[in-house]
Amino acid sequence: MTEETIPPLAFIRLKVPRLIPQELIENVKGKTFSADQFYRYQEEVRDCEGSFLYVMVDEKKKIKGFLWAELNRMDGSLFINTLSVVKEFWHKGKLMSIIEEFLMDLKEKYKCPRVFWLTQNPKFFEKHNWKRSKNVLMEYNDKKEEVKDGSG
Repeated sequence: MTEETIPPLAFIRLKVPRLIPQELIENVKGKTFSADQFYRYQEEVRDCEGSFLYVMVDEKKKIKGFLWAELNRMDGSLFINTLSVVKEFWHKGKLMSIIEEFLMDLKEKYKCPRVFWLTQNPKFFEKHNWKRSKNVLMEYNDKKEEVKDGSG
């Protein structure tokens, strides 16, 4: 694998979540679940038509990443929950074009009007033709801590 080429990876839908290496789950930034919680949840929804768990495998069929998405049954939107890829396969972000191509195929197959992706790194996504949504994810502050803008 040279620095100029994007590593060849194939997406395969997975029905056995525990095949995903635990370190790939643990490497997800900002996750609010443990690897064991992830495995259990994925086992519960594995036959659900609106839950998509894919692994990314190399030429030797070794798992190098995974992507989990769900279909919003109300409006048909595709929501990317989690993506984790072994660092060496990111190739300085070049892998994103393969991921986007896969997502656009999934979007077309399920006739999704839009694709949403929750991220802690919006600048990276903006470089790859994603835009900030008009919708903003808000989190309730149940600790009643002082709000930094002075409104609390």
